[in-house]
Amino acid sequence: MCKFGAVENNVQITNSIAEGFSQITDMHPVPVDPDRLIAIAQKWGTPTYIYLEKLIRERCRKLINLFPDLPVSWLYAIKANDNPHLMDIIADEGLGFDTVSYEEVLLCRKIGAEPHHIFYTENNMTDAEMKGAVEQQVILNIGSLSRLEAFCDTFPGSSCSIRIKPDIGDGHHAKVDTGNEDSKFGIRLDQLSEAIAYAEKNRVAIKGIHAHIGSGIREPENLLYEINVLLDLARLFNDLEFINFGGGIPIPYRSDEPDFDLNRFAELASGRLKTFIGEEGRPIRFLFEPGRWIVGPAGILLTQINTVKDQGRKTFLGTDTGFNHLLRPALYDAYHGVVNISAPSDAETRVYDVAGNICESGDILATDREMSESKTGDYLAILDAGAYGMTMASLYNRRALPAEILITGKGFHKAIRQRKTPEQTVDEFLQDTGYSQKK
Repeated sequence: MCKFGAVENNVQITNSIAEGFSQITDMHPVPVDPDRLIAIAQKWGTPTYIYLEKLIRERCRKLINLFPDLPVSWLYAIKANDNPHLMDIIADEGLGFDTVSYEEVLLCRKIGAEPHHIFYTENNMTDAEMKGAVEQQVILNIGSLSRLEAFCDTFPGSSCSIRIKPDIGDGHHAKVDTGNEDSKFGIRLDQLSEAIAYAEKNRVAIKGIHAHIGSGIREPENLLYEINVLLDLARLFNDLEFINFGGGIPIPYRSDEPDFDLNRFAELASGRLKTFIGEEGRPIRFLFEPGRWIVGPAGILLTQINTVKDQGRKTFLGTDTGFNHLLRPALYDAYHGVVNISAPSDAETRVYDVAGNICESGDILATDREMSESKTGDYLAILDAGAYGMTMASLYNRRALPAEILITGKGFHKAIRQRKTPEQTVDEFLQDTGYSQKK
């Protein structure tokens, strides 16, 4: 794994991230041969998440090579997908980790990540979590004035980073807009002088500043505006060593959506960053957090149709998964492409709603979708599900979590999380609650 600021440039990038992958009908590209997916579903069962190592590595390399002549590093947000096998792949490509809880910090440490590769942005943390972060020697990014005061009082003479609320917001949904005026995140702009004075009084060096305006930022210019704000504020901090601009780079979930123009973003940002370095005359490193961009398109949720139900105005495809496995449609009204991978390419189409097996009216994964005519037993591929799928999954209705399968760069597949049986799921619950089973 590369240290923050170290950039590796010896990687060849393929011309097309999807090069060599298959595409089938229904206007949604599926980055794996459907027959391969069906074979995996038949061997491992459903619901099952599939991840593509080749695509993950290619996307990491594209980021690493985006700023070849600047001290830029990238931090993978493990809340997007914290399967340790995927984290190993991403670390191997030279990225650090963006963590948001002490548990995520421990996960990074237990898979071998060095402390200086871990950036911990706290959010209403406890004193115990603060002390744990210091013991782990990770970079602690503090997001409130009261927590900064507690840190300075407890660890005088140390160092930290602070999160700033820039009063700039963006994102694909109001619930992921994190930088606006009413956001719960970050220290207010008008409190910065107070924060700096308190740190100086306790000999605490503020070595980094950070802001994050949202997840799924739609235009490169919006992120550049936030970059300009942080660069202007950087002059207030005498001990500054790095600036973390956050990120939240989006992916196109709909087939007609354009991808975020990374090259345009790099072109806009590079000149501004180079000017800043030249004006400052001190070594400053720059960090970005790409969020879902790395793993989102590299994940597919496989599910099987167990019910086709004509309800009059709507026809539902009932599946063996639900919002307990993919919460984004219920939480954010998020769109995910859904393809019947069992249907022949010349199948007629019909309009369906795709429903989950959770006892909630809101357990709808897709609405009014024109898809190949479907029948009980067919397999569906829910696309772009690699980010914020499994990490937001739950055991609601006491249903087991999906299995997770990795298609490796060498082309074979392996289980990176086994599905538990209903009996195992219930027995573990009873054990966790300390309940003694009745005979």
